[in-house]
Amino acid sequence: MTTFSKNNTGLLQLALKAMDLYEGKIDGIVGPLTLSAIQKVEALACDRPGVEKPDAEEPAERVDEVEDIIEDQGASIEHALVFTLKNEGGYVDHKLDRGGPTNKGITIGTLSAYLGRNVSKAEVRNLSYETIRDIYKRNYWDALNLDHVVDQSIATALFDIGVLCGTGTAARLCQDVLDIPETKKMDAGTLEAINRVTDDEFIPAFIDRNIRRFEAIVKKRPSQRVFLRGWKNRANRLRTLIETDSVDGKSPESVPDEPVGDGLYTLADQVGVPRDDISKMINWQNKNHPTSNPRFWAVFRIREHSRNKRLFVFDRIAKKVEQYHATHGEGSDPNHDGIATEFSNTPNSHMSSLGLYRTLNEYTGRHGKSLRLEGLESSNSNAFKRAIVLHGAHYAGDDWVRRHGRCGRSWGCPAVEHRIAPDLVNRLKQGSLLLIS
Repeated sequence: MTTFSKNNTGLLQLALKAMDLYEGKIDGIVGPLTLSAIQKVEALACDRPGVEKPDAEEPAERVDEVEDIIEDQGASIEHALVFTLKNEGGYVDHKLDRGGPTNKGITIGTLSAYLGRNVSKAEVRNLSYETIRDIYKRNYWDALNLDHVVDQSIATALFDIGVLCGTGTAARLCQDVLDIPETKKMDAGTLEAINRVTDDEFIPAFIDRNIRRFEAIVKKRPSQRVFLRGWKNRANRLRTLIETDSVDGKSPESVPDEPVGDGLYTLADQVGVPRDDISKMINWQNKNHPTSNPRFWAVFRIREHSRNKRLFVFDRIAKKVEQYHATHGEGSDPNHDGIATEFSNTPNSHMSSLGLYRTLNEYTGRHGKSLRLEGLESSNSNAFKRAIVLHGAHYAGDDWVRRHGRCGRSWGCPAVEHRIAPDLVNRLKQGSLLLIS
């Protein structure tokens, strides 16, 4: 594998910045922003032949205001666009193509409409990433309201099929898969249903539904058979988006033969976590899932100052406790002094919610690997709807606290440092309990 010295990485970052693909510092460190810029270059350079698009239905009816769906944890167009641009062809100017010169799926007509003037072939050939992104965002991403989809893989699948088949088709087939009324618009009801399924449930069914549509098109118009293989291949590429996770209500390291929560009181005493917090978790587990005895449990003492490592993760098997910095919502700390004083279960409050949570499955979203949370009390019952999740953040680590004297603030999520988030998600997912108290 090729490695870069810090100096060479700095030169790479300069080159990426010159192409308007990199917005970070020239620091010679291969971080998330540098890797994202490299992926953009790969997507732009990919010259896989484009596929003739199937007949599209009417575009999805735009829903400009979608309230109370999620706060800030929606999917990102950047990840979806990198995936889709690798499916779209490079520059093509075929005399039989009625759309005229096309680059990355954008025709000369589309670019002219975007810029509000007639454009040249050279402008189509030399499209910038930002222009490509803006056009796809306006015509596809925003039309499907994908900012409000939590799971990045599902959002990417909907976006890619929207580009291939039209936003109206993508919305209708999505609703068909979810078995909800077909409105051909991504309204609040559709988005809420999407955010209730996992990628391994949705994407295979969505692929199958698209393939059946392709076959129906060919049956009706046999001349289109020449394109069927390409359409199916593109749909099947969506399988690469599926994360290998599950949600079965049991931790993979559950130890049912021992008393539920065995050893937690002793661990809590060692770090000063109140026994009442432990009792609350054990009592809920005994009542609701007595056969599941997770290895990992967590307590977030959110009322402590955020300069403290106030997220406690208990490992019953190894008999140890680890502590981490974690964030509270900006609405809970309006003075930004590091102390959370106000809490709410209301969407768009940007406040943290107190109470007991059960962990669900992991997913990859705007902030990388994240963990869905189910609120179990009236004080946090909107957690899933608000997309209150455990995720990584640059403003939650030791370096940030040393510089600022406190963690930054989220929009209500218990965020931890980026570098520890993936491992923490792996340990807590699938039925562990988290108490925010």
